[in-house]
Amino acid sequence: MNKEYNFKRIITYSDGTWNKPVGEPRSQATSEKSQTYQRPKGPCTNVELIFNCICEQDDEGHPQVKAYDAGVGTGYTLKDRFYGGLTGAGIDQNIKDMYTFIVLNYEPGDKIYLFGFSRGAYTARSLSGLIRNCGILKPAHLSLLDTTYELYRNRNKYTAPDSDMMVSFRSNYCHPDTNVHFVGVWDTVGALGIPHPMFGKRYQFHDTKLSSSIDYAFHALAIDEKRPLFKPTLWQLNEKDVAQNNRAASMEQRWFAGVHSNIGGGYEDSSLSDLALSWLMNKAKGTGLCYHKERYEAIKGDCTGLGYNSFTAGYWLLAPAYPPQLREINLEDPLTRQTIDESVWERCRKDGRYRPENLKKYFSAKDSMLAT
Repeated sequence: MNKEYNFKRIITYSDGTWNKPVGEPRSQATSEKSQTYQRPKGPCTNVELIFNCICEQDDEGHPQVKAYDAGVGTGYTLKDRFYGGLTGAGIDQNIKDMYTFIVLNYEPGDKIYLFGFSRGAYTARSLSGLIRNCGILKPAHLSLLDTTYELYRNRNKYTAPDSDMMVSFRSNYCHPDTNVHFVGVWDTVGALGIPHPMFGKRYQFHDTKLSSSIDYAFHALAIDEKRPLFKPTLWQLNEKDVAQNNRAASMEQRWFAGVHSNIGGGYEDSSLSDLALSWLMNKAKGTGLCYHKERYEAIKGDCTGLGYNSFTAGYWLLAPAYPPQLREINLEDPLTRQTIDESVWERCRKDGRYRPENLKKYFSAKDSMLAT
């Protein structure tokens, strides 16, 4: 590596099912002083918003290169939209596309950031697992992309990260010592929310343990989502990390008021999703990620925003097999390090009707007024 080379940030953004950009921001560059930035019109996800906020370089001149990937089911044909949305078809390609972007841009010392919402959160976390398992291919070996991906996807004891085969594979074809610097996700849907075992089995996470190869990991979660097919997949710490308190500041899974898209964005009223967006943006900013100032400051959440009902008519048709189900919140679990955002308690104080059943056991400990 060139001794004068410092580093750049490589950032991928993976959107959720049927989610694609609403529109580009009106002001595309910081040099356009005459134009005032306005958010894209229409409902857009947090993935699109944070993508639009990123500067081309930080204040010290480190480049920030980025790639956005629309969610599955966003193709032009009805078949793609229906089949991709229903089964998750196309997510393998999404993961490989983002991995290819990293391969073509990575140089030793670079810092990798991965963001995602819903199935895009699954993409981001799978991408971090792919890098942990197989490393980052050197561009000269990109022809091994499909082989690399299948080694990860069909992992067994012979192809686990520390197996002789994978140690040799990384040594021969990949850059050495590649960590993922930051993973930030909104409401990860494990197994992609796919009910049919023929489709869902392939997309189960290999494990939910937070790898030591991820420096920072933050996960925003929806308190009020009741669709069982959207059950979140939380990270779990290794018991050694818990015992040694190794992840006190570098891993957190925080609950916010609202349903799935109140957390990851996509509704007309973005008041609640902006809260979860601001939280993750601030966490990433704390590790060095740099934003356009006016775009960053345009993200303004409101704890009294509209909480939508995601259990719509189509899901009621599935209710006999998949009835509404509250998500379990466990603030005492040291392996998952769950917290409640302060905006949730503020919403409870301002709206006497907002009393989530899965939070009630924590009301009296937080505020005696909430328990009444």
